[in-house]
Amino acid sequence: MKIRIALIAFALLLCTSVMAADKPALDIPIYPGGESTMEVDLSNQDLIPMIKAMLPMMTGKMGSLAEKINPDDLTAAIKDVKRVEVMQVEVTKNATEADVSDYYAKHIPVGQWSRIFWQRQSSMGTIAIFMQGTGDAMYGYQVQSAVVDGKPVKKILVAKTEGKVDYAKLLAIASKFIVQ
Repeated sequence: MKIRIALIAFALLLCTSVMAADKPALDIPIYPGGESTMEVDLSNQDLIPMIKAMLPMMTGKMGSLAEKINPDDLTAAIKDVKRVEVMQVEVTKNATEADVSDYYAKHIPVGQWSRIFWQRQSSMGTIAIFMQGTGDAMYGYQVQSAVVDGKPVKKILVAKTEGKVDYAKLLAIASKFIVQ
C-alpha cells in the first residue's frame, strides 16, 4: 500500500513534465479487458531530480528511515538507468490471478529475459521479476486480488527499467534500514 501511495505521489509530481515530453509509448501491454489507472514514463533526466524532490516527502511515511537515505548515494546507484516505465492496471472481468500473471509473463518486452524471482502469497498476490543480460534491463509485475466498490478486481502493477542499477550501492542503502 505504501508503495502505491508513493507511486501516486510520484506520478502527480511528474504530471507536467511527462505530459510535455515527447516520448514513445510505454512498452507495457494492458491485459485484455483491463484499464490503465496510472502510467509513469521517466528518462534519466526526469528520474533523478524527481527522486531527490520526493525524498523529503517520504519522511512523513517512513519517519527517520527516510532521513538515512543520502540523495547522492541514491543518484549514484541509478545514474546508468536510462528509462523507467510503470503502469497500474485494473481488471474487472472474471480473470484469475494466475491468468493475469501468465499473460504478463508471456508478454515480456522483446529480448532475452531470465526470471530471477517469483512468489505467490495470498497477502501479496503474485510477484515476478525478470532481468535482461547482466542487469541491462529489468521487468517485473505484481498481481493482487482486491475488492473495489464491492466488486472483485485484479490490481496489476508492472514496471520496466532500461539501463543498469548499481545493486551494491542499493544494498548499502538498504543495509541502513536493516541495521536500525
